[in-house]
Amino acid sequence: MTVTLEEYSRWYGKWHGGVSLIVCCFGIPTNIINISVLTRKHMNTPINTVLTWIAFFDIITMAAYLPFVIHFYIEYPTNSLSPEKNSLGWMRFLLFYINLSTLTHTISIWLGVSLAIFRYVHIQSPETGNLTHMRRIIRCRVVVFIVIFGSVLLLIPNYVSSKLVQLERNGTAVSGIYVLADPRLGTPRVKASVFSSFILYSIVAKMIPCFLMIVFGALLLKTLDNHGRVTRKKLSKLGVVMNRPYTSRTTIMLLIVMVLFLVTELPQGILLILSLTIEKFFDTVYIPLGDTMDILALINNSINFVLYCSMSVEFRRTISKWICECAGRNHYINENQNDFEMKNNNAIVTKKSGNANSAGNTTTDDMQTGLQLTGSGESYSTAEINSPCCKSISDVQINGDIIYSQVSTEAEESEKLTPEINEDDVSETVPLALTNPHPYICTI
Repeated sequence: MTVTLEEYSRWYGKWHGGVSLIVCCFGIPTNIINISVLTRKHMNTPINTVLTWIAFFDIITMAAYLPFVIHFYIEYPTNSLSPEKNSLGWMRFLLFYINLSTLTHTISIWLGVSLAIFRYVHIQSPETGNLTHMRRIIRCRVVVFIVIFGSVLLLIPNYVSSKLVQLERNGTAVSGIYVLADPRLGTPRVKASVFSSFILYSIVAKMIPCFLMIVFGALLLKTLDNHGRVTRKKLSKLGVVMNRPYTSRTTIMLLIVMVLFLVTELPQGILLILSLTIEKFFDTVYIPLGDTMDILALINNSINFVLYCSMSVEFRRTISKWICECAGRNHYINENQNDFEMKNNNAIVTKKSGNANSAGNTTTDDMQTGLQLTGSGESYSTAEINSPCCKSISDVQINGDIIYSQVSTEAEESEKLTPEINEDDVSETVPLALTNPHPYICTI
């Protein structure tokens, strides 16, 4: 068994760097999208507040994992030791990453417990109203603060017990190569501070939250079943048969989130406890499975976006609206630029058509630059007629060398609402008037 795990560790270690790099590069931007969507005003609920903080700490975990995996798995061979790879600076970063990841995982799993509790309380007491909503939001923020502050205090023994030492070979220290100190778990030589930090982390940060998730997950399933029975009874009295079982998408989604936490965190808690009680279990079992547990945790950190999109209609609607707003803003900017360029081009074209009209003749070249109104000395540029900003010309007919244009009824109605203008005040050419472009509107 031990040989099999070591062979598996060496085999997967060659792939772990690339796989985890892909997962992190997918998870970081998707969690940023999660935060952008969940913090919208109409999405402000206690559940979404907790999910936002989970996404935030998932980003921190994966962002810190990127330099770690690039240096220790991609830039240098996995199981090698060298002064460049194991320098004091990089090993201090490794120590920092270990403490940071344990903190973020502890915060995330306890936030997952709070998710189950908030959802269960909400189902048991479905009160409505602005005051009730604000109270729940305040309680949620207080719980998030307690979880973060309590996790920092809980892991202080871990910060103190982790140390770096120089590598020793045949009793002689190797210069420039640093490694983590052997915790000697499962042996009588283990230090009391190391033992207490590991037992505290495995029980309080792993086993207890997993146990609470199982309990409240079972309560949520029981509540769903009870609501389904009540719904079926009400519909049967109305003569309606419900073929599908009663389901709540929000509750089901949260149950999936809790299952992912259990799959990731519960095995680690069990392995840590076994490492404290069985000699050499930490070196022969826990360490070879370390990369596998890391990739499971990274997948759990990055998969929430896919889960929200597949389970939440409101999440998909908000993302669609956000994309349409961004597209509409870009369309609005492009329209402004096009109208500005059109105004400059029309000023030049109108000036040329005015010079042609002053000569009293309309040539073939003039037909490409200006349109002459019947019975009038005014001329309009072709760009003005084709422009969506020019609303007065509804029909243009070309007959030989003469260009006729008809004024729309819309322009005639506008003349009734505007005062008469003296002909002397009207210039020979009508410049193109810029109108505000309508922003792009996307209907979901």
